[in-house]
Amino acid sequence: MKLFLDGGFVLDTSAPDYRDRDLDLGKRTEEAVLSFLSERKITSRGAGNVLKHLRSLHRSGILNAKIERYQRLIQTAVIKDPTPAYTQDVSEVTKLFNQ
Repeated sequence: MKLFLDGGFVLDTSAPDYRDRDLDLGKRTEEAVLSFLSERKITSRGAGNVLKHLRSLHRSGILNAKIERYQRLIQTAVIKDPTPAYTQDVSEVTKLFNQ
């Protein structure tokens, strides 16, 4: 879901308002995901259905630009996330083949 946050983000677990920032980040992410789906005439709001649609969009290559932008943000340290590094860049660009 981090793919949908434009401009990166900073999460500092030692900040006194860490939980508030984390909740705010989650709300912004949810709004961005639902807006993205709405632009594609997808009205699902349940977690399972949203995930199903995102998987389909990923397979079709529609998320490629967002994945590439996210990968660039990670490399330039615009994203500061306390989660382990091996969990941060798990999305890959989908390569489409002509049949």
